[in-house]
Amino acid sequence: MIVLSAPKPATSNDASVAKYIHPPPYIPGPYTHAEANAPRTLPFLPSLSWFCLTKLAHVASDQASSIGDIRLNYRPPVSDVAYDLLRALIPSLGQPEFDWAVVDPRLWVTIVQIYDNLPSAFRCYPIPLADEHLPLLQSVPSTPHFSLITILELPACPDLSDTTVVNVKYLHGLCALDASATLLSSYGVKVFSGTVLWSAEHQTRRGPWGLRILRLRNCKDIDDNMLSHLTAFRLLSILDIRGTRCHSKVFSPSFEPAPQSEHPLYHPTPLRLSVKLLRPASGLFSSPNVFTLHINTLYHSATSKPSNVQEARTEDVCVTFTARSSNCIVTSSTDVLKGRGRLLGPEYFRFRERVKGESHSRGLHRHQSRTSIALQESTDRVAEEELSALVAKQDIASFYGAGRNIPQRNSFSGYSYPPEAPLPPSAEDSLLMLYRPPPLWAVLEAAVPDIQPLQPPKSAEVAKISKRKMAEMTEFMDQFNEKRRKIQQDVAEKPAACAPESVSLSRNPFRRKVKHDFASERSSLPLIPTTSLLSGHFRDKEPKAELSASTQTFTKTNSKLKAEESAAYDHDEPTARDQRKFTPFDWKSWSKN
Repeated sequence: MIVLSAPKPATSNDASVAKYIHPPPYIPGPYTHAEANAPRTLPFLPSLSWFCLTKLAHVASDQASSIGDIRLNYRPPVSDVAYDLLRALIPSLGQPEFDWAVVDPRLWVTIVQIYDNLPSAFRCYPIPLADEHLPLLQSVPSTPHFSLITILELPACPDLSDTTVVNVKYLHGLCALDASATLLSSYGVKVFSGTVLWSAEHQTRRGPWGLRILRLRNCKDIDDNMLSHLTAFRLLSILDIRGTRCHSKVFSPSFEPAPQSEHPLYHPTPLRLSVKLLRPASGLFSSPNVFTLHINTLYHSATSKPSNVQEARTEDVCVTFTARSSNCIVTSSTDVLKGRGRLLGPEYFRFRERVKGESHSRGLHRHQSRTSIALQESTDRVAEEELSALVAKQDIASFYGAGRNIPQRNSFSGYSYPPEAPLPPSAEDSLLMLYRPPPLWAVLEAAVPDIQPLQPPKSAEVAKISKRKMAEMTEFMDQFNEKRRKIQQDVAEKPAACAPESVSLSRNPFRRKVKHDFASERSSLPLIPTTSLLSGHFRDKEPKAELSASTQTFTKTNSKLKAEESAAYDHDEPTARDQRKFTPFDWKSWSKN
């Protein structure tokens, strides 16, 4: 789905708060309602072609042209009552109220890819830009036997701007663009030209490579800087920049003012007709068999779903018959529009003669002259032929199921120019109707980058080796194994020389020092229950025999440490500081001072 609308800021009651209005939700096309309301049972026996085209349209409509150079020739029915394949696929085809909106675009593109000699109504299919199947249709390739082009006509469209023009890159078959009176600027043309790309992965062109007509009338932000970006469109030949800030001298010699004979290709000629005027020239498209997708709207118009209400009986019944005819038809005004009718045979006439009286009608004929009788016979013959044609037409409409739940036409006719006075272009405007001879379609083939095709991987080839080569290889392998055996033997005899030197581990300065845990060596005293103790009396001395060996070791160690400290203190001579420290204070000398 291709959407041009961008989120639009809108202020609320508080000026500092802004909200964004997003594009409306997708509106399905009327053809979806027509398919949903189609009868489950067909009033005729479908042919094999009907089944193939119906299934192919829903499965692989973009690949129908891959069958090769074979194209089928459509044969119109020899008479109105003969079987028609197109009427079987599209029941409402040929009726006055027929609208392409009720036909699935996938079915249309499948038919035009396979069949030649189609009716002229199949040459153009109108479709909105936001249709969900449009990107699929753009992937249909143009072949030497079939060419599908796209016309985008959106004059005065407020949603087409420098920001949204990048979405046009999905229209790979774009041939003509009318963006007159829009918000496009030279920067927007630069963005639009950047969508012309080459896909190395798929080896195909992406973007509007085939653009031939570009209309930018009354775009006030278009200036001469646009010229450098038009080189991306190699097939561009018709450029309408009237009402812009451009000067014709800047575009010379790439574009020159159009001659008088080419003025019908410019506004006010409709864009669809301008493209049609280019078709007679040979070599402009991949094939002279050209079909068109015409885009003039952004969205499908909202249509109300048909309600399942029973039809009321009509009272305006009309009975058509003649005196010499053996058949008659009973219809009403609504039945004629819906293609239904009731055919009556001779039984009805026998009832009619019995009611009115056969003698009365014979008496009238007896008094008529021969001239009146001949005139009456001629009139009856013409009426009978018209009646038979009407009966056959209604039988065919009833056979194909036409006229059932046909949606109304779209109320929105599309974007168009503001009303202007039909005046010929002035001399100054004529200079901005730029033209150059249309390049041929082969120019695009030459513009493809020179990319080396991928070479298929070569299969492995088995080398042929003679007996002499085999003997040399065997001798070489024996010498290699002998050298390796000697090296391994030398390494085994001298392990110390080959062994790496031991490296002392460095001490980690941040590692915590391990302290001697005396508590682990100290055993606790034997537990004595409190019930065995006398209240108010405690044992003065614990029995030495009950002390454990660990406790005795801990006591000896503490005694030894205290003895060493006292000995060191006794052997050290007192310093002057220590003497001052232990000298008593002389109060008498202090009082004299």
